[in-house]
Amino acid sequence: MRLFIGLEIPPAVKEKIWDFVLPLQKSPKGWERPNDYHQTLLFIGETDAAELDGISERFSRLAVDPFELETSGFRFFGRRIMYLGLAPSADLLRLKDLVHGAFPEKIDPHAKPFTPHITVKRWQRYEYDDLEAGVTTRAFAPLRFSVTGIALFKSEKDPEGNKYHVIQRSGR
Repeated sequence: MRLFIGLEIPPAVKEKIWDFVLPLQKSPKGWERPNDYHQTLLFIGETDAAELDGISERFSRLAVDPFELETSGFRFFGRRIMYLGLAPSADLLRLKDLVHGAFPEKIDPHAKPFTPHITVKRWQRYEYDDLEAGVTTRAFAPLRFSVTGIALFKSEKDPEGNKYHVIQRSGR
């Protein structure tokens, strides 16, 4: 199974993101479903069942001090991925470092710099101009939400088309 550790996005925030991007959708291709919105802190990758207990046990020891995050507008990674940025947060960076410290063997030394974000669309190269115009000509008010814990996610598509499923939570 494919695992990662991340933040769940509150349902009210997911709904506001979806309501904003819905008018931009000319085809269903590449759009993340609201259920799948999240912020990744550490990609663990392919994991066999024998490893899961150890990962789960280390994950359960992670304590999260609550803090607030705020969205910072829609942007793009190149012309391929559209995302909703998260405002700079020392608390989020500390949390990421805490998670990485618990799983040092899972750190990719070649990983790109950490850019806090919620992916909303993938593979839209041919739609880029319309999407870019759509997010720059319409206002999206910043959304503020509380972070009270982290989640261990499994990546596996279900019959409804959702890809990411929480298998464990950790908080204060």
